[in-house]
Amino acid sequence: MLDNWKRQLNERAKPEKISDLMRFFKCGPGEYAEGDIFIGLTVPDNRAVSRTFFDAPIEIIDSMIDDPVHEYRLAGLLALVERYRKTKDPVGRNEIARHYIEICHKANNWDLVDLSTEYILGHEIVAGRCLDDIERLSNSDNLWEQRVAIIATLTPIRQGELDLAFELCHRYISRPHPLLRKAVGWILRECGKKDRGRLEEFLAEHISEISATSLSYATEHFTPEARLKWRTLRKNH
Repeated sequence: MLDNWKRQLNERAKPEKISDLMRFFKCGPGEYAEGDIFIGLTVPDNRAVSRTFFDAPIEIIDSMIDDPVHEYRLAGLLALVERYRKTKDPVGRNEIARHYIEICHKANNWDLVDLSTEYILGHEIVAGRCLDDIERLSNSDNLWEQRVAIIATLTPIRQGELDLAFELCHRYISRPHPLLRKAVGWILRECGKKDRGRLEEFLAEHISEISATSLSYATEHFTPEARLKWRTLRKNH
């Protein structure tokens, strides 16, 4: 089954895309994904294949997630997402989520996190489960576990539940890694779609700490005049 899965992915791969993907995902010397390997596969093609393997033995899915090839790791995560989606009972869903928590540090690039976390842990948060795990992941020394924790808040945000998202943005506001700064800005922007006033209160409270990157993302849907106001406030602190 493992060889068949990889064969189907390889048949859809476009090797001419590899160099562009390596630049886009920061695989050069000293970059955060240095040494990552690509086969040149798009996400839609990957998803079309990998969702059909949702019922593969967990050992097969884990073998994909452990693979040095980026798209194979994503394939395993996409299969796990589909497995979660098709599982309807809370106990079964929680078992999948707990497995995801154990392996989420292997989702070692932003796309691997962003295409899986929200659709598993986000739904667990809404169901009132895994909150202790989100707390632990947010305090981890591992970059990818930190990103998992904050990206998981997207699902509750879309249902109007903003408290956890703002709490993690407060916790992450001074963290220096660019991927965390972008994540903070993204989460704040999504919160602002639900409650603009609360977003502005948060920005006012943290204007001396927030990075230019986070602020730019957070205010993306503001008017040009409003964005300039917030940039000026930050510059003057």
